[in-house]
Amino acid sequence: MAGEQRRHGTLPVQRMRSGDHAFCRYAARPAWELVAAYVWRGLERGERVVVCPAPQTGPDEARTRLEENGPSLDLVCARGQLEFSSMRRLLHPAPRYTTARQWQRIQEETEKALAHRYSGLRTFSDMHWIADLGADLEEVLAGEANAAHLFTARPYSEVCAYNTAAFEPAVLDAVRAAHPHDLLEAPGMLRALHTAGRVRLIGDADLATRADWLASLRKAFTGGPPEGRLVVDLSRLYFLSVGCASDLLNLATDARHRRIEVRLDRHQAGLLVRLGSHYLKHVTLIEDRDS
Repeated sequence: MAGEQRRHGTLPVQRMRSGDHAFCRYAARPAWELVAAYVWRGLERGERVVVCPAPQTGPDEARTRLEENGPSLDLVCARGQLEFSSMRRLLHPAPRYTTARQWQRIQEETEKALAHRYSGLRTFSDMHWIADLGADLEEVLAGEANAAHLFTARPYSEVCAYNTAAFEPAVLDAVRAAHPHDLLEAPGMLRALHTAGRVRLIGDADLATRADWLASLRKAFTGGPPEGRLVVDLSRLYFLSVGCASDLLNLATDARHRRIEVRLDRHQAGLLVRLGSHYLKHVTLIEDRDS
């Protein structure tokens, strides 16, 4: 599955970790539920979080939108763990954008977060700032593609959000390719990636997505040589319900595959074991320690 190794490819936002650099796109309006999930995941991990909304969106409005998709932010804002800022403010007092200045400031803010005993720094940036600052698009794209050094030590993570109405499709394709990860459009979605002998499920497998879950699994179980090996990769699921886990085991029970490997995290493995996966001798659970 080219380009879909553990450290590259599509993720649900809740699976983002320190050291991840991700692209997301939105159409009519920012996906505030995605931003809220990203912000609260960082706060729970003890990270300092900086949100840079579109320049036309003030900090009060951004905070209101986040609180519509989560609890009150009074405490985390008061203690400085969450800040609403902007690229203009980040770059100050530099009179214009340069990649070097951006990188310098990110490194300084990361060190500042660590000095204040946060576990790291996590930022969300709406890329409308490019037009607002009159920045050179080619310079920004080159910076996006060559920013790996900011993330190598893993105390920093970043989501870059691009409005599809503000950027040409070719630009969006280029910037997506420049990021190690791209995000599902919102929490609560399920996406399936099929290749020969393998299916990767990304997002949430629950009552709301169960029809798609079943359809994807059935396609995988019937799409290849039944006597061969099938890999069912759940390592990028954020949530697996009991009902969906049971669906998987029911389909595996009747499958004619010689071996079914299920790649998953320890919580998912524990659920499948409790549901009786160990009675299916052709099913092997492989825990992904890096998920």
